[in-house]
Amino acid sequence: MSFSDRLLIALQKAGIQRHGAGAWLAKQTGTTVKAANKWLNGESQPRREKVQTISVATGVRTEWLEYGTGEMQATQTQEDNKRDSHLNLGHIDAWDSDTPLNPNEVEIPFFSEIELSAGNGFNNVLDIATQKLRFNVSTLNKAGVSSETVACCKVNGDSMEPILPNGSTVGLDTSQTKIQDGKMYAIEHGGMLRVKYLYRLPFNGLRIRSANPDHHDEELSGESALDVRVIGRVFWYSVLL
Repeated sequence: MSFSDRLLIALQKAGIQRHGAGAWLAKQTGTTVKAANKWLNGESQPRREKVQTISVATGVRTEWLEYGTGEMQATQTQEDNKRDSHLNLGHIDAWDSDTPLNPNEVEIPFFSEIELSAGNGFNNVLDIATQKLRFNVSTLNKAGVSSETVACCKVNGDSMEPILPNGSTVGLDTSQTKIQDGKMYAIEHGGMLRVKYLYRLPFNGLRIRSANPDHHDEELSGESALDVRVIGRVFWYSVLL
């Protein structure tokens, strides 16, 4: 199925008739009717930020619309899992060696001096945890991770906005370094720590994707992809509003 086929399906789902669809798309994406009609006719494909705009307007998943990957719409179970994994994983506090630890809590290293970049990267590597965070044991069990393989770091930059605003804290499962397409990972690339969505490409290549549409995808060939070290999968994040 081509992009134009998926686009027509998305428009039909949103109640947009084929006649006049070009004008509707042009209004939604801030482009010309001529350009939008080329998308509909399969003559060209919009850039990713416009695909994201269309997917939001029509209520379909961006990955499905752009690449035909996965389900057209997120199921309620997927939405519940996402909410459980990222928003409702329990209360977290910073503490020091003088703070008593409750029986149902575990200590997780928090690298407060080391920042994971959600932009161009920081020339740092995970070193010494200067603080710890307290996680409820049930929190980690719910996420399916072990306290032995968890670390937390601060994110800096805007490339993962609006998912991860500047200053967010992420929880990493360092035992999960095998890439699953579309999952968020902390990586070391060229001596820089970054947090990105990762996708495998043919011939051992790698696509590095930001959440912010202003940051374009990076595609690495198999040889270049060998320079990327996956530190762990992001299983939790905390956002300051």
